[in-house]
Amino acid sequence: MLVREGVGLDFGGPLGAHHIDAVTDEQADAIHHAYPRLEMARSLTDAIVAQAAKDPRNAPRYSIPGEFLREPGKFGQTRLEHACRSSRWGS
Repeated sequence: MLVREGVGLDFGGPLGAHHIDAVTDEQADAIHHAYPRLEMARSLTDAIVAQAAKDPRNAPRYSIPGEFLREPGKFGQTRLEHACRSSRWGS
């Protein structure tokens, strides 16, 4: 449960709205200095898409890999990337 809440807080949006004030800007700066985000949404998406692109069976419609393959062509980015960029700390 703690990991889920932490991921939600980091990504923001509906998952992290409950505890948005749990981390101050000063704490966030220290955390991100020690553990840089390193374009985490892009890195995660790229890894999933690379595996999905190897074989169509890896990316059925409505699965996470399938949607990651489809979304950039339709929206210019995946919903995961959009959610992460829309979060309190951006990319």
